[in-house]
Amino acid sequence: MSMAKKNSDAYNLTTNMGIFRPIQYMQLGQFTIDPQVVVPFGEVELNGKRSSGVGDITFLSTIWLINNQEKHFFFAYTPYVTIPSGPYQRTSAINLGANRWSFKQELAVGKGFADKFWLELAVNAEFFTNNTDAPDADNRPVTSSKEPLYGLDFHASYNLTKDFFVSGDYYFAYGGENTLDGVHQNDRTCTHTVGLSFFYMLTKQLQFMADYKLPVAVQNGIKTNSITVRLAYVF
Repeated sequence: MSMAKKNSDAYNLTTNMGIFRPIQYMQLGQFTIDPQVVVPFGEVELNGKRSSGVGDITFLSTIWLINNQEKHFFFAYTPYVTIPSGPYQRTSAINLGANRWSFKQELAVGKGFADKFWLELAVNAEFFTNNTDAPDADNRPVTSSKEPLYGLDFHASYNLTKDFFVSGDYYFAYGGENTLDGVHQNDRTCTHTVGLSFFYMLTKQLQFMADYKLPVAVQNGIKTNSITVRLAYVF
């Protein structure tokens, strides 16, 4: 089902991306934190136009304000900062880089039941600086601003064994309307996505993850199914 005003069937979008994401867990006073960096790399193609290389890099760290392992409960805050490091060309139909900074704030809460079942809920808001090299209809440089983008994630996971668990996922995003040279573009997005994830510990230090995401409703966006695989090594 799709509620898209701009029908994604008119687009042919292919994304082949990898991510390098080192994470360091440590203590900051009484709180556990995990400073990390997300470095995306790869290629995107839209209707025959390509952009490749290293995308916009994100720095973040979760701070577990409450992490009660006995009661299987946590409450955490995560700030993200994304820098405009990826390739960007004003005249290109598709770019790995956004040519703007973004700042995302996220709050998450989770509760476990009987050592096997977990419910997690996260809400977030992302804010953007201006892109001062956006194209107008004639590919001349103008300023593009972007309204905040709000999101909600929900995950219900179950440990089938001590090494293998599955998760049902839901993602909601709303907002992010663009203004181009002072003119509102009426492209505020509203998306509902469901997913299924699998996690398996291959060894004590090596985890394999695979997930599938299916957009069930998309307004003002490209409707794309995605498959992600990940290997994580814990030092």
